[in-house]
Amino acid sequence: MKKMVIGTLATALVISGAVGISAFAEDDVKISTEQSNKIIGIEKAKEIALKEASGKFDSVELETENKKTYYDVDIDVDKNKEIEVKVDAYTAKVLSVKESDNDDDIEASVKTTSITSLISEKDAIALAKEKVNGEVIKIELDSDDERYEYEIELRTKKGEAEIKIDASTGTVLELEYDDDHDDDDDDDK
Repeated sequence: MKKMVIGTLATALVISGAVGISAFAEDDVKISTEQSNKIIGIEKAKEIALKEASGKFDSVELETENKKTYYDVDIDVDKNKEIEVKVDAYTAKVLSVKESDNDDDIEASVKTTSITSLISEKDAIALAKEKVNGEVIKIELDSDDERYEYEIELRTKKGEAEIKIDASTGTVLELEYDDDHDDDDDDDK
């Protein structure tokens, strides 16, 4: 009788262990599959967003919220209205389309420069990548001191970098690094 109880118990342990390992292995496969996928990139996110809302591209930013990575693309419909399109960074699925008042006053503040005389976004990204080796996570056309500027954020191996480029001339106006070790250095002083 003891042998039968021990045999049954041993069999139950083996079966439950196999089921547990199988479930754990399935979770590992899902995680590694998700992690191995490549993000769609800024250009693809812009293309998808512009199909959802017609207007002038304003900015795009790679964001992560609640373990979900997506591109937040802003499109100016007119001077008073903006549409925000969120595009999944891995699947290219449109997550949301939201209309809001446009608080960006580029058109009103910059009267001396024609938007058509600016360097392209693609050229601005190329200039930024000449200066900083990294992946573009945000680009925005903005006005500052009555001139257009591309503000570009890049993720590098050491942290993030922000570069401002004059949109008329292509001149690098500012380059800042925000590496992971800056805060540690400030604490020692």
